[in-house]
Amino acid sequence: MVGVRLPVLIALCVGLVWVMGAPRDPARTGALTGLLLLLASSMGSLLANLVPMWMVSNGDFGAISQLSTVLGVVHFGLAMLDAVGTVLLVWALVRSGVTETVAAPRKLDDTLKDAIRKAYTTLQANTPGFSTRRSQSQMIGVVSRALSTSGGVGVVEAPTGVGKSLGYLTAGVPIALASKKKLVISTGTVALQSQLVERDIPNFLKATGLEATIALAKGRTRYLCTRNAAEAHGEGAQNGMFDDEQPLFDRPLAPIEMDIAKRLTVAFSNGSWDGDIDNAPETISPGLRGRITTPASGCAGRRCAYSAQCAVLRSRNTVRDAQIVVTNHALLLSALSIGDSDNGQPMIAAPSDMLLVLDEGHHVGNVAIDQGAASLALDEMAKRTGRLQILIAGAYRAVDKDRLGNLLPNEAIDAASNVAKGLRAFRDHVEAVWMPAPADEEPMWRAANGRLPEAWREPIEALADDTRSLYNWAHAATAQVAKGKPDDPARERLQRNLGMALEMIEQQYNLWQVWRREDKEGAPPMARWVTATRDGDLVLHGSPVSAAHVLRKLLWDEVDSVVLTSATLTGGGDFQALAIDNGIPETAEMVSLSSPFDLPNQAELIVPPFPVTPDDREGHPREVARYIGKELDWTKGSMVLFTSRWKMEKVAGLMPAAKRKQVLVQGEMSKTRMIDEHLRRVAAGEGSVLFGLNSFGEGLDLPGEACTTVVITQVPFAVPTDPQTATLSEWVEARGLNAFNLIAIPHALRTLTQFAGRLIRTSTDTGRVIILDSRLLTRRYGKRIIDALPPFKRTIG
Repeated sequence: MVGVRLPVLIALCVGLVWVMGAPRDPARTGALTGLLLLLASSMGSLLANLVPMWMVSNGDFGAISQLSTVLGVVHFGLAMLDAVGTVLLVWALVRSGVTETVAAPRKLDDTLKDAIRKAYTTLQANTPGFSTRRSQSQMIGVVSRALSTSGGVGVVEAPTGVGKSLGYLTAGVPIALASKKKLVISTGTVALQSQLVERDIPNFLKATGLEATIALAKGRTRYLCTRNAAEAHGEGAQNGMFDDEQPLFDRPLAPIEMDIAKRLTVAFSNGSWDGDIDNAPETISPGLRGRITTPASGCAGRRCAYSAQCAVLRSRNTVRDAQIVVTNHALLLSALSIGDSDNGQPMIAAPSDMLLVLDEGHHVGNVAIDQGAASLALDEMAKRTGRLQILIAGAYRAVDKDRLGNLLPNEAIDAASNVAKGLRAFRDHVEAVWMPAPADEEPMWRAANGRLPEAWREPIEALADDTRSLYNWAHAATAQVAKGKPDDPARERLQRNLGMALEMIEQQYNLWQVWRREDKEGAPPMARWVTATRDGDLVLHGSPVSAAHVLRKLLWDEVDSVVLTSATLTGGGDFQALAIDNGIPETAEMVSLSSPFDLPNQAELIVPPFPVTPDDREGHPREVARYIGKELDWTKGSMVLFTSRWKMEKVAGLMPAAKRKQVLVQGEMSKTRMIDEHLRRVAAGEGSVLFGLNSFGEGLDLPGEACTTVVITQVPFAVPTDPQTATLSEWVEARGLNAFNLIAIPHALRTLTQFAGRLIRTSTDTGRVIILDSRLLTRRYGKRIIDALPPFKRTIG
C-alpha cells in the first residue's frame, strides 16, 4: 500500500504545482481544490498505514486492536475525500479542455481556403459598388497564410485605396471562427478604432453572413469609476472607520466639477451612458477625469461596494466573451507585458489564443519604446514621498497589523523619509555635472552612449534599494486594505490613496531600474538624460532606443500569429529598416502592394528650386509664407505641414491679413472643429488652408476639393538632439556604420510618404504635393528620397 501511495503523492504534487502556476478561473480553482483533497487523502492514508506497521515493529498488538475501529472510520473518511476530490478534478479537467484531444498544428487547408473564398464572394455580391482589386486579393493571401499558421507573421504595406480592413477581415474572421481563437485588431488611433467597431466590422459581418461578437477594449482610466465619482460629488464621503484619512494628493473639486460628477453618475446609473469617458455626455476637465477614474493599483475589483455597477468590469467581461476585439497598441502591449492580471484572467486574451492584426502598424515601435521608458521629477517626487507618513499610519490602523511588507510602522515611515532625502540629495549630484543655462529654451543633458557618471552609481543603487522596500510596503498595504469591509467609503478612499502612492513609488523605481541596469553587450544602450522644467525642477529620463527587444519578447515569440499592416511601412518598398527597428522575424512574409489609383496621372510631385534651406531660422519661414501666398489655389482646400510649432506659427504670422483669415492653424481650436470648419469653407466656395504638424500628416481623409495641394515645408528628419535618436546614432557610428543613412533617412522617408498620402484619397482625386526643401536638389540623399516617394508625375527643380 505504501509503495502505491508514494507515486500517487509525487504525481499529485506535480499536478498541484501545475495548477497553482496557472491563471485563476473556475476550472483551475476546482482542480486546485480536488488536488488538495486527493493530496490530503493520500497523506492520511499513508499515515494510517504507517502507524500499524510501526506498532507491529514494536510488538504493540494490543494497541493495534484498540485502534482498528478508529482506523476503519479514518479510512472511510479518506475514501470520501478521494471520491469528492476525484469528482472535482474530473469536472475541472473537462471544463478546462485538458481532456480534449490536442489539436494538430494549424495550417491553411482546403476547408479554410473555401471559407475565405466564400466570405470574399459573398462580400462582393452584397456590397454595392464593390470593385475587385488585385492588391486587396494579394493582401488577403498574405493575411491568410500568416493567421492560419501558429507562429505565422505577415507584413503588408497597403496604400490608400487597397481596402486594408476588408482585406484582413476577409481572411481573419473565418480563420478565427474555425480555430476558435480570438481575432484581435489593434490600431494606433481612436478614430480607426471607432471606424472599425461602428462601421467596418458590422458591415463586413452583415454582408458576408458570418456571425461573431465584437468588443472594444480600452484602458481602465477611459471608464468612469462609480466609487470615485460618488466620492467626487459627496455621496461616497460618509463616516467610516478611517475617515480621518483625507486624500493625499487631491486638490478640492470646484462646485461645477462636483455637479458634472453627479450628472455623469446619474447618466451611468440610468443607462443613458455606458461609462466610456470618450463618449461622455459632459465635458470633463483633466483634473476631474483623474478624480472619477481609477488606475489598476487603486481598484478593489469585485470586492468594491460598487462592483455591480462597474463600467470597467462590464467592459472586461464583454471583451473576454467577444470573438473579435478592437483595441489600441498601448493597451495591447500593456496587457501582454503584465499577463494574467485581471482577477487571474487575461485582460484581452492569452497570447496563444490570439490572432493579432496590427493596423497602423508603423506606430507599434514607438509605443513599445514608450512602454519601456521612465521618468522622475526630483523635487516633485521628493515632496510627494515626504508626505506619505500620514498614509502609512492610516494603513497600519486600517489593517491592525504590526508589519506590512515586512516593515514595522516606524520602519515604513523611515523608508519614505530616506527616499525623500535621497531624491533631494541626488539633485546635488546632477548639478555637479550639469547646470541648465538660463538662455536654453529646452535645457537638456544627455549621457553619452547611455553611460552615467561613475559618481552617481552609489546613490542610484541606494535609491533603487530604498524605493524597492517602499514599493513592497505599498503593495502589501494596498492588498491588505483591499481585504477589509467592502462597504466602508473611508476604507475605499484609503485604498484609492494607497493605489496612487503605489503608482508614484513604482514610477520612481522604474526610473532607477533603467538607470542602474547594465546595458547588454552588442545591443543598443538605454538612453539616459536629464531635463529642466520652467519652475527649475530636474527631470530624470530613461528609455530604450529600439523596439526590437520588447516586440520580440511580447509579440513575435508569444502571440500565436501576427499581421502588421499600414499604408506606410517602408521607404520605397525596402523593409530592412522596419524589420531591424521592430525585431521582425526573418521568416515573416513581407509585401509592399501597389496603389490601385492611377497616381502618375492623378498627382504631381513638385520640388521647386527654393532660395533658402530649412536651417535658415528667419529666411525659411519668410520664403514659405511668400511661396504659398503666391502658389496655392486659395479658392479650394489645401494643407501645409510643418515639423515645428514655432515655424508654423511664424509663417502664419507672416501671411497677408486677407489670406491669414483663410488659414486654420492647429491648436487654435480642437482638431474636430478645425476639420469641420475647413470642410464648410471649401463646400461654400470660400477656400481654406490647414496649417498642421505631424498629427495632421496622417489619418486625415480630405477627398476631392477639400485637399488639392499638400505643401511639406521640409523633409521631416528627427531632431538631431533627440536623446533616443542621438544615443542610437552613437551606437551605430561606433560600429563603423552611417547612422544618417541607416536611421535618419528611412525614418524621414516613412513620415514624408505619410504626408504625401494626404493628397489622393479616391480614384477621382487630383492635386499636387510640393516640398519646399532645396536640400533634395543639392544633397546626395535627395535623389534617394525623391525616387522612393509614390509614383506621382515629377517636376523637380
